[in-house]
Amino acid sequence: MRVLVVDDDREFREELTSLLLDAKHDAIAVPSAARALTALDGDEFDVMFTDLRMGRHSGIELLTEARERWPRLLVVMLTGKATVESAIRALQLGAFDYLRKPIRADQVQRVLELVDQQLALTRAGAKPLDPGRYASALAAEGGYEVLLISPPPVHVTTDRVSILPLDPKNPFEIRDAVEDFVTPKDRAAVVLAAVEQLLEHHREEEIANLLGELRAFLVGKGPLAVGYDPNRITATGALAVRSSIVSADANTTLESLASPIRRLVLHRLADGTCSFTQAMEAAHLTDTSKIAFHLRKLEESGLITHVARERYRLTVRGRGAIAILGEIDHLDSRKGSGNRVFPSRIRARART
Repeated sequence: MRVLVVDDDREFREELTSLLLDAKHDAIAVPSAARALTALDGDEFDVMFTDLRMGRHSGIELLTEARERWPRLLVVMLTGKATVESAIRALQLGAFDYLRKPIRADQVQRVLELVDQQLALTRAGAKPLDPGRYASALAAEGGYEVLLISPPPVHVTTDRVSILPLDPKNPFEIRDAVEDFVTPKDRAAVVLAAVEQLLEHHREEEIANLLGELRAFLVGKGPLAVGYDPNRITATGALAVRSSIVSADANTTLESLASPIRRLVLHRLADGTCSFTQAMEAAHLTDTSKIAFHLRKLEESGLITHVARERYRLTVRGRGAIAILGEIDHLDSRKGSGNRVFPSRIRARART
């Protein structure tokens, strides 16, 4: 993966970069926040490791700007002299994780494994599909009347596919068009391409709600298929799409499911109650402050609760979250409802 290292300590910077290069990652290093912004402007990175304190600019300021300008970028904070409270604040502001200096090679490897898990959410597990061809196949092979919502140009091979140009700034138009299209029909399907364009203009929760409504319109009538460009969607955006496709309750659990550490804890709790220490072991953590933060987030979302002797257990909503995760894992198998997520490939021009 592509990694950017930002630290004003040259020795540490070079040590971490060498470690990453030895692990076959494509890594470059810069000494300041200003140089980091220049690098981010000129190239695309999967993850950025940045010190919390660097001269006149703090890592928190860099995190805030990076989250705003490059939402796909995952940010790992490095803390030495900075307090744990500062690192936790970074998590609250959207950092993916933090590591305490001096760091060990196994800690870096572990956080990169979590990054890889997160990036995997953007991969839909299939070859890119042309939305027009996919909609035409649904009509021809499944016997559906299909509404294709896609940026132009679009090419279809049957008049059983109706086309609505995607207006990413107006999700209400999509909702109303789908309801009007689906309601009078016995068999109907909807293909929504380039959902990442909607996510660029609206909050993930809003798009999750929209997809949940579209899914509800189609119950008993046919599938909802949602396509996105894996190179443009964020990991949490992809999770919002996948969750909303499989569950009407996705929006209430989205923030908690967005963290791979919290997903590990939930999977552990699916096997039964566990202690604070067991939760920390399940998440492969040794930092008590970090696991306490994630357990608190799970409690605040209503997915877990305390029981006797400082043990934790899943709530009813938590069991629903586990079901969502299980359904997401099998979403692209073409079983069950037929709902699916696919990587979309929008053509440069329509065929004539």
